[in-house]
Amino acid sequence: MDAAGLIFNDSAHYLDHLAPFCALNGLPLILCEPSLASPARLYYPGLEVIETPWHRLTLPPSVISCHPFPMLQAAFPFAHFKASWLPHGFSDKGWKNAVFEHLRHEQTIFVYGSKMIDCIHAKNDELPHVNMIPVGNFRKRYYNQNKAFYRDLVQKTFPAKGRVFLYAPTWEDFENNSSFWQALPLLAKTLPDRDTLLVKPHPNTIAACVARLEQLMGKYENQKNILWVLDFPPIYPLLERCDSYIGDMSSIGYDFLSFNRPMYFLSSQGHDAKTAQGLYLYQCGLHLLAEEYETLFSLDESTRALDESRFQKIRETVDRYTFTQE
Repeated sequence: MDAAGLIFNDSAHYLDHLAPFCALNGLPLILCEPSLASPARLYYPGLEVIETPWHRLTLPPSVISCHPFPMLQAAFPFAHFKASWLPHGFSDKGWKNAVFEHLRHEQTIFVYGSKMIDCIHAKNDELPHVNMIPVGNFRKRYYNQNKAFYRDLVQKTFPAKGRVFLYAPTWEDFENNSSFWQALPLLAKTLPDRDTLLVKPHPNTIAACVARLEQLMGKYENQKNILWVLDFPPIYPLLERCDSYIGDMSSIGYDFLSFNRPMYFLSSQGHDAKTAQGLYLYQCGLHLLAEEYETLFSLDESTRALDESRFQKIRETVDRYTFTQE
């Protein structure tokens, strides 16, 4: 084995990136946690999974990972290997911290397209030693290759009715980007009985707030048109199923662009989407402030049609900029 993907800890949010990449490229994916190995085998057709405990792992000569290179070095201090960094999504986060600056430690990085390249250069004066390899929207390509498998799986797992909305907020990071705890009760209260809301908390939220999340879910257990997505890693099958996306700063918003359907952005911080550097994606849909969350489902069809005529073209443009090298 000359090369393999690697997740050496329980970083569940890396799985839906490395699994499609490895499957498309005929590479095995090494997983050290059974909690990841099981869904990897279940949800990713054509993927070879190698499950081995971290303390017994011998790395191949070449590793593809979402872990930054310094973390790999710390985890495997005596190993000799070449590492390639694979992004775990692309969002507008990173302008307030050193996410992009950390890439100066890498030798090879995979990038989706021009927008990521521009962001990396904007946060780094020079990266002469870093080899950037554009890979486009490989997760969408993988989904399209396995569409029949996923379509049946989603219909059985999430039986939805009416308009289907996916609410996929980010986690409570140090930029305070998450709308989840404030918005979910308001969305649940105003969700029409005829429609369905899929709620996908970020894996970091699930891991860090187990008791609080269980309490919240219990509050709405009798609301049958709210379906929770807790242990279903592949995102593109859900996006295909949904009529509209609701989010804040999650990278899933960029993933949804290729479907060119309505997008709603919830900002609890009151940022001006027209001027804030970190809200580039907000131009692709309606931006609602906290006091407007309750109005989301009551937008009438004429307003939605007007919004679509306004946003469809810009969504196509941003999707192309994000996932192609121009």
